[in-house]
Amino acid sequence: MERYPVRLGDLIEFVNQQPGGPLDHLSAASEIGAYLDEISDHLIGHFVDQARRAGSSWSEIGQYIGVSKQAAQKRFVAKASDLPTQLSGAFARFTARARHVTVQSSAEARAMGHQEVGGEHILLALLVEPDALAARALAEQGADEAKIRASVAAAHPATDEETPEHIPFSAEAKKILDLTLREALRYGHNYIGTEHMLLGILRDGKGIGAKVLDELGVRRKVAEAWIGGELAKLTAGGDVGEAE
Repeated sequence: MERYPVRLGDLIEFVNQQPGGPLDHLSAASEIGAYLDEISDHLIGHFVDQARRAGSSWSEIGQYIGVSKQAAQKRFVAKASDLPTQLSGAFARFTARARHVTVQSSAEARAMGHQEVGGEHILLALLVEPDALAARALAEQGADEAKIRASVAAAHPATDEETPEHIPFSAEAKKILDLTLREALRYGHNYIGTEHMLLGILRDGKGIGAKVLDELGVRRKVAEAWIGGELAKLTAGGDVGEAE
């Protein structure tokens, strides 16, 4: 295998270039280490997803990453009980609008009488922030709120069932949140905004939310291009992370 693109010497040199003394450099190194740990987990997760989509079994995946089948599944398959752990730390990086969307997704599920928060509820929740990048990116491709709500209602009709006090996130919704984090890392952002949530839904491509967007003609690459252009404008104005 060729030399890895990131070398220890390069990281040491980067830390040494930061202002301050030895303790400041230690603090910077600690932050970089935590960031690299997060990146490494999502790097492996990205290729686990690819392997699964190509038909690889969990036994094969475990063999290639040096763990058992059970350990591979435990690490990369989200469970209904682990959402707080998944979001701890990361949720602090959500912008105010992204946090609002996350909370609102539960309200959307409750309003429809659904027992779990799915990708479709996250999609509906994105619409409550019409000035955020996600909602604007959807509107750019002709997917307005009326069309999205009508399509979601057709795909997953509302019920009269009583919902639990705390509605759990489905495995699909937690996968979308995981992909949301990966999108932020892919862009090198130190915050998580509604745009990353939308790209997470589109990247997943399997759930009701993603299928609704596909039927409405929303394409991931088009969304990425538009969001990239808007982020470039915000960067030029020094407002990245604030508009979301």
